[in-house]
Amino acid sequence: MERNLLRTLGDNTHDLIYAKDLKGRFIYGNAKLAHIAGIATAEEIIGKTDFDLFPQALAQGYYDDDQEVIRTNQPLIDREELMLDADTEQTRWHSTTKIPLHDDNGDVIGIMGITRDITARKQAEKKAQELNLELEQRVLQRTQELEAISDALAHERNLMRTLVDLLPDNIFAKDSQSRFLLANQAIARSMGTTVDELLGKNDFDFYPQEMAQGFFDAEQAVIHNGEPVHLEEPYMNREKNQISWVMTSKVPVRNNNGEVVGVVGIGRDITERRATEKALREGEERFRSLTELSSDWYWEQDQNLAFVNLADPNGKSGYSRSDVEGKTIQQLPHAEVLSGDWSSHEESVASHLPFRDLELQVMATQGQRRYLTLSGLPIFDSAGNFGGYRGIGRDITERKTAEARTHHLATHDSLTDLPNRTMFFEMLDLAIESARRNQRKLAVLFVDLDRFKNINDTLGHDAGDILLTEMSARLSQSLRSCDVVARLGGDEFAILVQEINTPEQIATVARKVLSAAVSPVMVLGQECRVTASVGVSIYPVDAEDTQTLMKNADIAMYRAKDEGKNTYQFYSADIKARSLERLVLENNLRLALERDEFFLQYQAKRDLQTGEIAGVEALVRWQHPELGVVPPNQFIPLAEETGLIVLIGRWVLQTACAQSVAWQQQGFPPICMAVNLSVRQFFDEHLIDDVAAALKESGIRPELLEMEITEGMVMQDAERAIHILQSIKNLGVRLAIDDFGVGYSSLAQIKRFPIDTLKVDRSFIRDLPQNAEDRAIAEAIIAMGRTLSLTVIAEGVETIEQESFLRDHACDQSQGFYFSRPISSGDFSELMREQIEHPRDYPANKSIKDE
Repeated sequence: MERNLLRTLGDNTHDLIYAKDLKGRFIYGNAKLAHIAGIATAEEIIGKTDFDLFPQALAQGYYDDDQEVIRTNQPLIDREELMLDADTEQTRWHSTTKIPLHDDNGDVIGIMGITRDITARKQAEKKAQELNLELEQRVLQRTQELEAISDALAHERNLMRTLVDLLPDNIFAKDSQSRFLLANQAIARSMGTTVDELLGKNDFDFYPQEMAQGFFDAEQAVIHNGEPVHLEEPYMNREKNQISWVMTSKVPVRNNNGEVVGVVGIGRDITERRATEKALREGEERFRSLTELSSDWYWEQDQNLAFVNLADPNGKSGYSRSDVEGKTIQQLPHAEVLSGDWSSHEESVASHLPFRDLELQVMATQGQRRYLTLSGLPIFDSAGNFGGYRGIGRDITERKTAEARTHHLATHDSLTDLPNRTMFFEMLDLAIESARRNQRKLAVLFVDLDRFKNINDTLGHDAGDILLTEMSARLSQSLRSCDVVARLGGDEFAILVQEINTPEQIATVARKVLSAAVSPVMVLGQECRVTASVGVSIYPVDAEDTQTLMKNADIAMYRAKDEGKNTYQFYSADIKARSLERLVLENNLRLALERDEFFLQYQAKRDLQTGEIAGVEALVRWQHPELGVVPPNQFIPLAEETGLIVLIGRWVLQTACAQSVAWQQQGFPPICMAVNLSVRQFFDEHLIDDVAAALKESGIRPELLEMEITEGMVMQDAERAIHILQSIKNLGVRLAIDDFGVGYSSLAQIKRFPIDTLKVDRSFIRDLPQNAEDRAIAEAIIAMGRTLSLTVIAEGVETIEQESFLRDHACDQSQGFYFSRPISSGDFSELMREQIEHPRDYPANKSIKDE
């Protein structure tokens, strides 16, 4: 647009504006130059030389001036020369200024010029000189007879003043001291005074000191040297109230003896011309700067749609001007049109209509793909004739790459780069359609990693991501290239196996998957092991559509988990029936709280030094009216998965606190009541309010309530867990780490948590004291607990040997079947009463209960 503005500005000025390259060929010319040269349009000047436009002698002079500017790298200012006017076929005087044209490196690449018709000025100067000579002669003649002809002299001066006042330029004459002898109305108005006020005074009376001194020095140089000067000077134009520029010619005035006695001057206001020149320079610089800073480049085509210009200073297009000059879009090297219908584009340009965003794919020299887009507007001359196109181009490689990346992200898992659920379902749809046409079978394997949640919760999500990435690579490597592995989300994967003949083929694939998963993985310095549960569904035996096929594979996978995990199961009607049983169990679990089907059992903790009951743990049980007592390992995971565990946990907390207070009211000594927190309950936003409400409603002292959490829970989000634990501690409630030792926490991590108790996992107690490794671990945990001033409780104590070992190694408490199984609140009351009424020696007797 700015280029068009420059063209419009240049074409509407009365001066000749042009630019040439080093060989004198025009690279720009305005309409005025075209008119002088007798050419219809400015565009036809491009590429021609002065020898093509003007007579040999004139052209040679122009060429010599151009080469002098190029050679010396110095401007040519106000060179007066004759030019042939094509209209009148006569030569006219012009004043020319030529300046060197530089590229970005400062090298001269041509010249730029402005030429102004000064024929009228030259004529005025000649007339002024003639008038001045005539005046000088008359003054000399009249001086000798001044008194006799004073009236006639005054009349003649009036005539002279009338004459010079008619001229639009500033005309003046000064004596040897630069005092005004003659001035016309034009210069008087510009100085803000009258002609009469000027006479006899000098510039110091009207202009600022520095400006007046400049005029004075120039005039004195003329007087002393006797040579005329032509210069551009700034002056204060009081008529316009601005600093203006004047081009002044000052000529010496001589007496009859040839002595210089003053100067005659003619000044022409060139403020507008200089403004035009400045605007042209700034416009060119602005256009160049914007082109360099922009991500676009500029191009032009002729009426044959061949490129004639490419302005791409930073090489963003990948092409040079010579690469594209004379070629159409389809002829560009290594380029292919991408967007739209090429025929519709041809119709647009054939109709001389604008076009936008024509996309090209270009192969760079390094073999890399680049994408360009072109947008163009048609060019018409003043007569409405089509002259081609001009427009912009842009590199859209980043955008196209981003679009491809976005599509990839929409269809692939961001962590493993495997196809995601959406893409897998699309691929499975196509595979089923192909299998239907060709009467073939295919299979879907639904893979779920066992124990992944434990690793993810304990070592953190970064560790989980590393494990998932490794497993995705293993699954892909264990299959054929035609098979498809996808990550559906979390630790769930799906595998599509096509063109199968027998179930044994699928069994082989399933065993490969299990083998790939079971190998240990190093994660953040820890050796981790996971297994996989795999469910298999076959088309068309088990289902004939995508949704049912996936659902049946999912059902078979859950059956594999029920079978102990690390195995695979084919879908069958029997498995579906069991899945329905699980659904029924889930539905009944949702009603269990409303039907008051839950109850608590209590398991005592024993002080290993005194043998007395040191505390109790509340354990939830479900009494189903038809199924009987449902084992916790069946409904607790289901409650955790469905979120019902939060409501159940809230009920357990309230009931256990109320029972502790009831025992105290029955006269039993207060003991610490332990309640387990599930993962969902621990991170529930209402947990602190629930604990505070249970304390308030039951009246139990806070120090008699202990909340048990697992290592995995606190390691899942350590910072958040610390905040929750501290909030519980602020209520005065005790905290215990349950199942300690099976996670991946370190001593440094445990120190950060405000806990009171460590409960050693039963897996380290089971083989005591025979197993040396378990002995070492148990001793280490006990020692660590004592170092941190924590109460250490051993879980799963079932023999006297285990209890003796623990007591001998300073373990604080034990919990297990050896001392007491989980029992009802009434039986627990009897257990406490028996201890009070019949205290026994300890540790001489193996137990305080009657076995």
